[in-house]
Amino acid sequence: MSRAYLGLALMCAMVPASGKLCAVDPARWIPARWEGGPLELSRRAKDKAVAEDASTRTATARWYDAETLDLLDGTPINCLLVTFSAGGESEVEGKQHQLVREYARAAHKRGISVLGIVYGGADPQAVAAAAMDAGLDGLAIDGEVPAGFPEKLEAALRAKGSAALVIPIARDAATARTSKAPWFAVAGVRPSARNLADMGIRAGASAEPWIESNIWLVRSFRLGTAWRPVWIDQRPKPTSEGDYIRCIADAAVAGGRWIVSLDDELRAKLLRKDPQALATWRSMGTYLKFAEDHAEWRSFVPYGNLGIILDTAGENPDIANEYLNLVARRQVPYRLVPRCELSAAALSRFRAVLAVDVASPTEAERKVLRDFAENGGLVVAGPWWGDPPKDDAYAELPLGKGRVAVYKEDPPNPETVARDMLDLLQPEVMGLSVFNVPTAISYASTGDSGKRVLVQLLNYAGRPIERVTLRFSGIFKVARFYTPESAPIDLAPRPAANGRTEVLIPKLAAWGAVLLEQQN
Repeated sequence: MSRAYLGLALMCAMVPASGKLCAVDPARWIPARWEGGPLELSRRAKDKAVAEDASTRTATARWYDAETLDLLDGTPINCLLVTFSAGGESEVEGKQHQLVREYARAAHKRGISVLGIVYGGADPQAVAAAAMDAGLDGLAIDGEVPAGFPEKLEAALRAKGSAALVIPIARDAATARTSKAPWFAVAGVRPSARNLADMGIRAGASAEPWIESNIWLVRSFRLGTAWRPVWIDQRPKPTSEGDYIRCIADAAVAGGRWIVSLDDELRAKLLRKDPQALATWRSMGTYLKFAEDHAEWRSFVPYGNLGIILDTAGENPDIANEYLNLVARRQVPYRLVPRCELSAAALSRFRAVLAVDVASPTEAERKVLRDFAENGGLVVAGPWWGDPPKDDAYAELPLGKGRVAVYKEDPPNPETVARDMLDLLQPEVMGLSVFNVPTAISYASTGDSGKRVLVQLLNYAGRPIERVTLRFSGIFKVARFYTPESAPIDLAPRPAANGRTEVLIPKLAAWGAVLLEQQN
């Protein structure tokens, strides 16, 4: 996005294409995919599931009946992403634009913002004109589009005097991470936990399940202390209530928002007012409301005595992403240090540094890392450090008051590195230890300069986890446990070895958060 657009977006973000004041600040948009109409049917004409299911076709065709807006009553959802343009037949697109215009007008009366979804093949000038006519608050670009398409669409809107936002849904996290936009959307994965045997991987009986999560992805955009909205886009399969609420929580734990997306079966049942479908929808609303009721948590700063140096311009972004993903999966709390900000001051906040993503380091970078180790820190590096082992995966080398772990492989295997972190880092260095959570991922953050600590946990399995134990460095006198399903409960913190505090959570159903507080 251009600098001119960013400035305009910051000043005029509340002005939609119609020129009227938008009901909701875009930073507070809680989005949902709300696809329907003749263009959606045309776009999915080759989808066998649609062709063979009359209820899906009916629900899609009727989804922009005004009554579907009633579903939003009692939920925090205030931003709908509607099917708008796909470069299809002009007659079909014209009918779609007219339908969306009427639907957007009804949505705006309820204080709901509307964004048009634009797919590849659309003409920027035609889309801009239609968006102005429909009074849309913005446009979301989905799927593969020609190079420069977002910029052309933005320019066409500005030429018509529109401040409607243009939000590309990025498919490449590494590219999106360097964006300076105040908010953006990125493709994620469907949150789940699967046994390795189900994936065709041989594993022992005690092997932990494979967890797919977006928590690491959301936190990877937190390169500074300030929070900015991150939307996670991923489509559910025909699924259960538990899967939907995990999608919401998985994005929200680290401060993001899932673009709520309904599978065809659920949409058809909601249109028929099926009791079970409505119960699932209400449960989703409860989880969305829980996230917004605790919006303050987004201002908490990520916690971690381990710093991971992230090269946002690196040549192996997929491998860099896997370090972040798999270290988080091993319950090791960390904070990110962009390589461009690597300095002695930046590392002074840490006790260990994972520097395997630093390829061809400069002499200045080498000195910063060497000084960090000599002063008592741990540096985990690739073979570029020098003297890599010939046989073992890594070798520990003493350096001054600290040490360096040098890996043989270039780049080191992310799964191996993540596993080794549990051996290289003592519990008091990690700061947070979580026990009995084979199907959960934790995320820790702090507020009030560390006087408050928030430890969130998300269970990816379909059954509750019993008796979860947390140990955190420091003395805390108050512990309260929050869940979307019930009122907060007080826990009994107790002192543990090495100046730590221990807390027992009796049961974790899906999403839970423990807030630890010090008292003067």
